Amino acid sequence: MADKTSVLRGPKSLSTKTRSVARTMTTGTQVATLPKGSRIIGFLLNGVASDAGTTATLSIGSTTTATEYVNGADVKTAASGVGPTLLPGVSGVLGTVLTVDTGIFVKYAESGTASAAGAWKVTILYTTGNVTNDDTI
Repeated sequence: MADKTSVLRGPKSLSTKTRSVARTMTTGTQVATLPKGSRIIGFLLNGVASDAGTTATLSIGSTTTATEYVNGADVKTAASGVGPTLLPGVSGVLGTVLTVDTGIFVKYAESGTASAAGAWKVTILYTTGNVTNDDTI
């Protein structure tokens, strides 16, 4: 059951952090930190498609592995710059309350001919003022 009386519950208005992501970020690179009690709602992507020869993907996570939240989102065809795209999240992870301050890491990967274009803005959508057993968003 949700903790409806906790003094830890604060406002749950949507917060955002927007960060630049470059195709040179081929190892897990920390771009932000979310505070304890945050609940990640999703990630928006906006930018110019990669021109890599075969594939180009962007992953987002809480470690340098950078696959815990978004694993291998297509940025070769999906990030064509026509407007924000909601990235598909890893099942069962988004929407849970962070129990510690948590770094947000991104990683770009490509295959085939090396890219010469591709840059993005990733917007992290999250709420704060959540407690672990609070089931409301």
